[in-house]
Amino acid sequence: MIGTPLRRGRWADHPYVAVGDGPRTLLVVPGLNDPLCRVTDRWWFSLLVATYCDRYTGRHTVAMVSRPPGLPENASTRDLAAGYAEVLEAVGPADVLGLSMGGFLVEHLAADHPDLVERAVLGLAAARLSEHGREVVERWREHAERGEFRPIYEEAAGAVAGGLRGPIVRGAARLYGRLGTQSPVDRRDFLVSADACLAHDATDRLGDIEVPTLVIGGTEDPFFTRERYRETVRGIPEVEFVEIEAAGHEAVLDRRSEFDGAIREFLYE
Repeated sequence: MIGTPLRRGRWADHPYVAVGDGPRTLLVVPGLNDPLCRVTDRWWFSLLVATYCDRYTGRHTVAMVSRPPGLPENASTRDLAAGYAEVLEAVGPADVLGLSMGGFLVEHLAADHPDLVERAVLGLAAARLSEHGREVVERWREHAERGEFRPIYEEAAGAVAGGLRGPIVRGAARLYGRLGTQSPVDRRDFLVSADACLAHDATDRLGDIEVPTLVIGGTEDPFFTRERYRETVRGIPEVEFVEIEAAGHEAVLDRRSEFDGAIREFLYE
């Protein structure tokens, strides 16, 4: 149940879905698969996004903000982060949560624009992919090159849902893969995003992050090893680290008390 009506629109050409009416703003940056279904592309997806964002509305107005369609060729994660700086210039300084590879953009955003980022959260994101993470993204990129999106949906769903919820989420992803259609723009934008993530290494930028930062990592994450998370934490001057044992990306759904609790405690302290 969503506590307040959802709003949809665009800030600096970036589609957004927002809920809540708190005095502070939390901007959520989605991960690699954002171009395959942006937050305003389908009403049912906007409702799912709003339900997720509602988890943090206690003291915040919360908005998940997609990248705009038609990403520039060879755009880097830093280039994409610059677009979010324009969003923050439009809405004002905010706390920022990067989910998975959305955290890559938050690293650059926090380093380049400390005047716009009040607190930064890297939610299941490190400074660079693990070797296994690179293999997954490269495999997804190959699927996208061939126009095969169903395997991407299914594998991504498996990464974020385990336990009893897993078969349901994977089944829904399989159905969406059969019914969903993707435009050439979506395919190209996904390829641009995948290349940006594969090239991303913010190790030498971490020391430039001056804002308070929370890193949440799982010890069994398919994209980032425990050491990748810890080297990220060592590089950020003002940082807190929450490590969720025996968890990967499914912590967003299956370990909500630990994942959400860490975020709320950090933002409200």
